[in-house]
Amino acid sequence: MRRRGGRLRRWVSVLLVLLLVGGGIFAYRWKAGEERRFVKALGAGWNLGNTLDAHNLHKETDDPNAYETYWNNPSTTPELFSDVKAEGFDLVRIPVTWYEHVDEDLQVDGAWLDRVQQVVDEALEAGLSVIINAHHDPWYTPLESQAEEAEVWTRALWSQLALRFQKYDETLLFESMNEPRLIGTEQEWGDGTPEAREIVNRLNQVFVETVRASGGKNSDRYLLLPTYCARTGTDALEGLQMPEGKRLIVSLHLYEPYDFTHQESGPDDFSPDSERDTKAIDQTFRDVERLFTRKGIPVIITEFGARDKDNEDARIRWAEYVLEAARPLGIPCVWWDAGGRQEDEKSFSLYDRYGRMWLFPDLTAALTE
Repeated sequence: MRRRGGRLRRWVSVLLVLLLVGGGIFAYRWKAGEERRFVKALGAGWNLGNTLDAHNLHKETDDPNAYETYWNNPSTTPELFSDVKAEGFDLVRIPVTWYEHVDEDLQVDGAWLDRVQQVVDEALEAGLSVIINAHHDPWYTPLESQAEEAEVWTRALWSQLALRFQKYDETLLFESMNEPRLIGTEQEWGDGTPEAREIVNRLNQVFVETVRASGGKNSDRYLLLPTYCARTGTDALEGLQMPEGKRLIVSLHLYEPYDFTHQESGPDDFSPDSERDTKAIDQTFRDVERLFTRKGIPVIITEFGARDKDNEDARIRWAEYVLEAARPLGIPCVWWDAGGRQEDEKSFSLYDRYGRMWLFPDLTAALTE
């Protein structure tokens, strides 16, 4: 009887351990699934580029509108966001540059912060989810010589933003940095150095700690973390170390093949049947699945796009190829739109902010369908 009783207790103990382990696995999978479902549901995205991220005005001013309109765009209006939503976009990324709007104590100018909040509110009221970030700020250049200062800036800025938006729900997302890179070096637009990638990881960690410590709804806010330069190269992707915690998203930019998407003198055609055209895109999504989505880590391509070269059909083929690769992995893609006056330059713009009209309806339909 004693032998049977001891054996029974051992079996009960084993069963309890299995239940606890199985429950933990189930809870992890449920959490990861919840996060991926949220991110996937963000839908098609559009960038309010070259607006609140304008900087280096070469003149002294505290007028937010002087910055907002400096890069050849009009003041942002609620009607703009209504148009974006009506066209089928559900997510807008609002790049913001901060360094010219802080005092010697790293306190953000109240008028600038008020204007950023007003634009965020207008986008949210239009029914859009919103991402805000730090966009052209030089303080997060990933150099060891300024890493400590960058951590100070990160804490100072994001503690203020987290406090200002403390009561906003999960439809407002924060992104730590835009394309943190070694500006002016040979590695600037590559995958970076091991040291630079590690500094990006450190700053992402400080960003997460700062936002989470602010309390309120920031405890559960979704936070976006870029790789070095938001690159999709294998070294950059493998170099990203995600902090511990929940509701963390990888932020990437995809402009491959670069000569098609960026270079005005580059090829103006894209073929999904050409290995030359698709090789880098295919490698990106293989790496992203291996390193992130297969592990339950959500991803957003916060910038992608191709320059207008009077080649809308080719741009549609390119966009559809990217979206078809992203869709099974639950990855939303956010088109880079720099605005500007269309008669002055060809660009990535989809929407004429002066005339309130969509410039490439078929391309826009491909993005939003």
